[in-house]
Amino acid sequence: MIDWVSALIPLDHAYIASGAVTKTTVHGEVEWRTHCYNHHLGSYDDKLTYRSEGSPECTTVGRASHLYVTFNPSKFLQGHNVLGSDNLVDLVCDSLVSLFDHLDIHPTDDELLNIKQGNYRVTRIDINYPFSLPTKHDVLSFIRAAQFTAKTRHGRPSMKGGTLYFGKNSRRWSIKMYCKAEEILVKGHTLPENLSNKNLLIDWVQNKLRVELTLRTKELEKLDLPLARNLTEKVIKKLFSEYIKRIDMNRQIRLTDKLLMELPTRLMSTYTLWKSGEDVTQLLPKATFYRHRKELLEYGVDITFPMRTDDETNYSNVIPLLRVLEAKPVEVPDWAFEHKLIHYR
Repeated sequence: MIDWVSALIPLDHAYIASGAVTKTTVHGEVEWRTHCYNHHLGSYDDKLTYRSEGSPECTTVGRASHLYVTFNPSKFLQGHNVLGSDNLVDLVCDSLVSLFDHLDIHPTDDELLNIKQGNYRVTRIDINYPFSLPTKHDVLSFIRAAQFTAKTRHGRPSMKGGTLYFGKNSRRWSIKMYCKAEEILVKGHTLPENLSNKNLLIDWVQNKLRVELTLRTKELEKLDLPLARNLTEKVIKKLFSEYIKRIDMNRQIRLTDKLLMELPTRLMSTYTLWKSGEDVTQLLPKATFYRHRKELLEYGVDITFPMRTDDETNYSNVIPLLRVLEAKPVEVPDWAFEHKLIHYR
């Protein structure tokens, strides 16, 4: 699914005023000036951000040669980005039709043809796909495990607000992982009130790990994919697969069980030792053992006797990290089309 796109659209049009941020010297001389953005709200109140761009000659006479847009086409057209399309050219074209109508802009036949054919430069594209795990808890546990065991050429990932970033500040490419079920509860990411059948999306997303690839200008140029027409659905899927393989996740890890995530920090080490089969009566000072035993009993755990490690259930949450991402991303369910939750032609 295309989750974000920034593009420079060739379009001769009357310059759209948007204000500017200006830096001046102490003597009042202008050092630089950056034009601000305007916003167009879609049917579900998601914004398409845009501004006029062009040579100084164009702006001097009140004309601009290009329109720069940056937005989430799925959210703009559908009201959500739980599911969506890989058809970049159609998504951008349909979004621009709405913007042109709003601005009362009338492209020439050639300009419109270029938009429909994808003859414009893309400066950023975000591609994401969902992967299924048994439960939402397993998704959160997977992300936590990957934080300490996975890496890319960017080095170790960083965690912020429940999202795991690989190459977060890279000017070329980056990858992030997060729990979509958690994200739609966050202010600014909630599903619109006027979105029909949204409960279907909420139920479906509960056990989905979202993995997102961002490609920026320098990387797109390096790949010789500067134009929207180059980024076909087939190419987008291939790119995603190739970059995900750059994550070194060959280790087997034990997914954190639900109880461990709920325990106070002071009890985590004791519980982990007991869960792995250690006799904590021999490892902890007597006073610490009885204090921890009393507290863990409140969670239904008695650490008096070591847990048997030959019980298969103790290893049911041990998985190779890579296996999850080698699995085929989840396909868009049929009901999403039946209930018109996906924008397509």
